[in-house]
Amino acid sequence: MSKLLNEELKFEGPRFKVVRKEYERDDGLKYIRDCVEPGNAVVILPVNENNEVIFVKEEREVIGRISMGLPAGMIDENEDPKDAAKRELAEETGIEAKSLEFLISYFPSCGYTNERIFIYLARDFTYGQQHFDDTEEILSVEKIKLDDCLKMISENKFYHASVNIAILLYYYKYCNGGNNGSN
Repeated sequence: MSKLLNEELKFEGPRFKVVRKEYERDDGLKYIRDCVEPGNAVVILPVNENNEVIFVKEEREVIGRISMGLPAGMIDENEDPKDAAKRELAEETGIEAKSLEFLISYFPSCGYTNERIFIYLARDFTYGQQHFDDTEEILSVEKIKLDDCLKMISENKFYHASVNIAILLYYYKYCNGGNNGSN
């Protein structure tokens, strides 16, 4: 395992910072890695009693597209990921979930960022009022049948890896993909 020798903050913005890190391998080789550190995030897969997935439609300026994504957001410092999932779900969709279950966590690109994403499944919920952050602009909240979601994945219609991961894992664990959870 490489040893961290030094770190230097190169950039700090409102959403992330970039830290240059110098490492040394066991054989003495020294090398540099620039690490994007945005903090950790949550993604919530809300599935209603009709097996419909609740999406948020919003503009994603960085990729220049309108996208269908799952409710998601950053985890505040010292905040439990499950609490962040409850908060983000309510903010973006107005949904108050009685059941919020951890599905998986992953590092989306461990070659240059230490960001970790936690995905939760929300079921048994009620609808209330949305209350966005100042910078959020949700265009609409939409329901899509699970079977249609699977088709959309195969047609490369979702731009978020977390959407694909969440839906496919849900299908595998709770639907036909995993023999109805009996594995």
